[in-house]
Amino acid sequence: MKRHLYKALLLLVTCVTMGVHTGCIDEVHPTSVATPDQLQSSESLGKMLNGLPAFVVTWNTYGSSSYENDFGYPCQMYMREVQGEDFPIKETYYDYWYYLELASELRYMYFYSYFYYYNFIHNTNNIISVVDEATASHEALQYLGSALGYRAMCYLDVARLFEYKPTGYSIDDEATASGVYGLTVPIVTEGMTSQQLKNNPRVPFQTMYRFILTDLNKAEQYIAGYKAPTRAYIDLAAIYGLQTRLWLEIATRMEDAEARNAILAAEGSDDGYDNLGVKTAEECYAKVADYAQKTLEAHAGHPMTESEWTDPVTGFNTVQPSWILSAMITTPEQADYNYYWCTYLGSIASEPQWGMPRYGSSFRMIGTYLYDQIGDSDWRKQSWLAPDAVGNKVPAGYKTLLDDEAWGELPAYANLKFRAANGALEDVKSGLIASLPMMRVEEIYFDLYEAMAHTQGVAAAAAQLQSFIQSQRDADYQCSATTMDEFIQALMLQRRIEFWGEGINYFDYKRLKLPVKRSQSSNFPSGMALDTRAGYVAPWMNYYIPENEKDQNPAIVLNPNPSGVVQSAY
Repeated sequence: MKRHLYKALLLLVTCVTMGVHTGCIDEVHPTSVATPDQLQSSESLGKMLNGLPAFVVTWNTYGSSSYENDFGYPCQMYMREVQGEDFPIKETYYDYWYYLELASELRYMYFYSYFYYYNFIHNTNNIISVVDEATASHEALQYLGSALGYRAMCYLDVARLFEYKPTGYSIDDEATASGVYGLTVPIVTEGMTSQQLKNNPRVPFQTMYRFILTDLNKAEQYIAGYKAPTRAYIDLAAIYGLQTRLWLEIATRMEDAEARNAILAAEGSDDGYDNLGVKTAEECYAKVADYAQKTLEAHAGHPMTESEWTDPVTGFNTVQPSWILSAMITTPEQADYNYYWCTYLGSIASEPQWGMPRYGSSFRMIGTYLYDQIGDSDWRKQSWLAPDAVGNKVPAGYKTLLDDEAWGELPAYANLKFRAANGALEDVKSGLIASLPMMRVEEIYFDLYEAMAHTQGVAAAAAQLQSFIQSQRDADYQCSATTMDEFIQALMLQRRIEFWGEGINYFDYKRLKLPVKRSQSSNFPSGMALDTRAGYVAPWMNYYIPENEKDQNPAIVLNPNPSGVVQSAY
């Protein structure tokens, strides 16, 4: 079976390398979004904007016959989660992420991310290219602001995914020799010529930050007053949330003297991008706090309650007040229920009879080490099966639609966080019409507390974190951190519990250079208990740009291939 999956992946890669490059991205026209020519003839700007949230949940962007690793932005979220230390799988026979979890034969795994994000960026450029900022109507400028927000979101993701950061292994010598340190990805904007696209190098992080900031600053200006029809659309709160993410990334970077010097040296460049306007990390953390407060005020949604989180019908499949931005599947065509195993819920939800966990025992579990650190009074703990909850009777306290017999099929530590939509345990057509959170207010609160630790002191931040968890999650929680390292450890523990399965924590591991320690958990399959080095980034978190990109765009410098660098502890 694993050989079969590998062959399927090779087919996907063939489709990718034939289809999209930053050197010829202008040749790709996904059918889900209108092009500028279509706009001039029959399509409206609003219709084009509708295509962006539709592309978030688009599957089969490769155009191949295998979609296991090809189901849109949720696929990116799932892929990021797989790379951490809290997401083991029960059985690997139907594990479509097998090689990524082994950290072997990795070079093909990352191609889809590169392909998907640049297609998404192309779609945003289609909108941006047809709006004249000088003459556009107020409504058109709001659409432009939304498109700029989506583009900023994509570049913030893809820049962090593909930038090579030190791993502590000998592969770093290859990175030094090739000169990839500090490089993110090429910038592709509207109006670039074919010649520019074919000589389009990866830009350094200090340039990328300013480019993303420019998009977000414009978006913040233009999108004011825009009323998003659903949480699938970017609005002002989402723009503020993206600013929070960006400034947290910059703030962490500014704590390193060499990176800070590079950032400061880039101020005043003649590339047309906005200046950051800061000189210290503390100023950046102040920006984080400011934008976090703006996000919370603009969104005005409360953190998820216990009833919202644990509802067996709507739990993590239906938009909740805390969700700032979400991926929303609204039609059977988007759900692709004929290929349920190629969907987020089909891969992760433990309860439905139609999902892959039931079919192949490929249950996604929480790592035992993280589970054991969750307080017994923390109601989130019942998002996963305790070892003594396994058996042919549903224990008191667990909320589920399963009967005793079906409950008996669940293994210890299997997740109950993500539920079948509409509570449809047997009807796949209904069970996949779902939404997934891409940004929640809880993330913004945690970002705010990290910023507070750097601007107001650890004691103040620890008090705020303790108050939040006590009031929202665990009445008995105590945060005893007195140093920055202790606070970051306490905060990351809460982030790992809170965002399990949502693809959020990958970015914090890479930003903070945190080690992955899977051997601390006893429920990773053989060969997947990978441990990495403290103070460094896990090698496989440095995504690999497709070799074919260099054929189309010779200015590209490729990252070292991280395959096989880390061996399993068991």
